[in-house]
Amino acid sequence: MKTNLIKKSISLFVILIFTASISIASTSPRKSATDLKTIITSTVTYPEFAKENNLSGFVVISFHVDENGKIILNELNSNSVYFQVYVENKLKEIQIKNPDSHTGKTYYYRFDFELLK
Repeated sequence: MKTNLIKKSISLFVILIFTASISIASTSPRKSATDLKTIITSTVTYPEFAKENNLSGFVVISFHVDENGKIILNELNSNSVYFQVYVENKLKEIQIKNPDSHTGKTYYYRFDFELLK
């Protein structure tokens, strides 16, 4: 009888811990489609020309968002002019909705273009 009580207590404890961990995990903030990093990474993907030519490289940028929601590059460094031009052109396509939450801030981002085999 005592072992049944111990087994039930352990089972209840495990269920309680599992439930608590799920509720804690679900309260974490989710990245939305308006998240700046999400917008940039969904726009700047591994380019077709690089896939076709088996190219890899990186681009490091410093930028800010203007009051109109456009990304303005402050600095750019790359080991490849091809990736540099590609990133510059892709960032020009982005229009940030609600730019007020991003204006006045400087952001830094690194793009690593590696062909996965």
